[in-house]
Amino acid sequence: MGDLVNVFSPTKADGTAITVAEQKSLISTYAGQFAIIAAGSAIANFMSQFFLNWASERIGVALRGAYFDSLTTQEMGFFDIKKVGSLTITLSEDISRIQEIYTVKLATLFQNMTQFIVGVVLALTTGWEMALVMISTTPLMVLGVVVLGGIIRKLTLKINKANDHSAAIATEVTSCMRTVRSMAGEEKERSRYKRDVRKMYLAGIGKSFSLGATFGLLTAILWGTAALAFWFGGGLVVESKMNIGSMMKIFGLSLFAIMGISGTGGFFPDYTKAMVSQKTVLKILKRKAAIPFQGGKTLEKIIGNVTFANVDFIYPSRPNVTVLKNFSLDIKAGEAAALVGPSGSGKSTIVGLLERFYEPASGKVYLDGVDLAELDPMWLHRNLGIVTQGKLFATTIYKNIAYAIGEENTSMEQVIEAAKSANCHSFIMDLPEGYNTLLGERGVSLSGGQKQRVCIARALLQNPKILLLDEATSALDTESEALVQAALDLLMKGRTTICIAHRLSTVRNSDKICVLAKGVLKETGTHEELMKIPNGIYMNLAQKQMLFSHEQDLEVTLDVLQ
Repeated sequence: MGDLVNVFSPTKADGTAITVAEQKSLISTYAGQFAIIAAGSAIANFMSQFFLNWASERIGVALRGAYFDSLTTQEMGFFDIKKVGSLTITLSEDISRIQEIYTVKLATLFQNMTQFIVGVVLALTTGWEMALVMISTTPLMVLGVVVLGGIIRKLTLKINKANDHSAAIATEVTSCMRTVRSMAGEEKERSRYKRDVRKMYLAGIGKSFSLGATFGLLTAILWGTAALAFWFGGGLVVESKMNIGSMMKIFGLSLFAIMGISGTGGFFPDYTKAMVSQKTVLKILKRKAAIPFQGGKTLEKIIGNVTFANVDFIYPSRPNVTVLKNFSLDIKAGEAAALVGPSGSGKSTIVGLLERFYEPASGKVYLDGVDLAELDPMWLHRNLGIVTQGKLFATTIYKNIAYAIGEENTSMEQVIEAAKSANCHSFIMDLPEGYNTLLGERGVSLSGGQKQRVCIARALLQNPKILLLDEATSALDTESEALVQAALDLLMKGRTTICIAHRLSTVRNSDKICVLAKGVLKETGTHEELMKIPNGIYMNLAQKQMLFSHEQDLEVTLDVLQ
């Protein structure tokens, strides 16, 4: 800048006059240099932006893949104590922050630091006195950024915590919208969500104040430095100790350096947020699942004998409650065992332990005499079929049924055969796109009975040796239950079956009925054997239900009896 000013000066640095030809030559030289700089800048900016964004996308893909891999390998107890919203928000917001800080933001920091160093060196070599005056305020800038950056970091942690919690609430409410609407809970949920948003807002106000103070301080120091340098340099020019071109050159270089160091101020708030996000991501990446999702022995052939030996169990989310107490049960291959008991008695826990979603606090669970802890969990899950309350994916019916063994291993003929056996082929063919009909989230476009039959078709396609029925008919009307039960009877044939039963008609035909209360196995036997126990829990339950012309839910009845 100073050299450009000197071009138009009537004299050279040595005091001799400059000719018009010399001025034109210098102007052409500097114009050519600007053109070269422009071309070089265009190429450099293209290359830097391309490679920075390429690196950012690579980081994003790698982190999201690793995070999701780690997330899907965690044991079920982990998901019992974590909110879905806080886990999924990491895939979008947290990883995006990490992408930016290690690419674009970090590159900008290096650029600003390089700008500062180059500006300082050139200014000092041109005129060290004025340059020192210009850079004397740099430590004050750094101190302000460090102090205010610490405050911003604390407030960012508060904002992220409130944001994660509010996201979890939003996910929970939207996924249970039918229940919320049916209970007129909209106002309550809106208030709950707004309380978290309010916390985020208050922390955001504090953060905004700190950010404003940071940039306000940097701006004040920047222009204060410019005023100080102009005053000092102007004095040198007036005293003829420096020409105006040199003063403008040092002034421009020093401003160039100060603008560089002040530009780093925006990096630190982003860095703070990114480090919080990085901590969240690394916590999941480094976490070792309490139960491995694969690895261990496999059996050449499954016979179907299941044994629970002196099992105690406590959920990670409820460490003070023993759900199962010294539970022992032996189920022979091909037997159908019905689990009966009030809510909270441990019925679903037994199913979860057999699937090895959880580890017993003490005792063992055996499959054909082999401890489940020695078996490969992935192999185990492929050989256990489970039918629950209509758990379907937001995709086509074909893909929902084929999910059991994988689309790549399934033909349309196999899917149709399974659907026919599950009594769902007819209603599927009545749908607009047949097996290619897209279902909404969890299959909400189907009735309860229809969803259950699709789940049964999926289990039939899997052809498991052991079948787990977790409240498979609890929420169905009589007509739907009859269709579902017919499909279940076919599915259960020749398989070891453990059924959480809610209807006396389902229970009484079981080979073994297990009555639980408060985590303890109170009674076990066939319907006829249990009916002979004087004042037994099952006998009282059966007699109570026989008083009515229609069947009531066994779990509800036992809750009332208790």
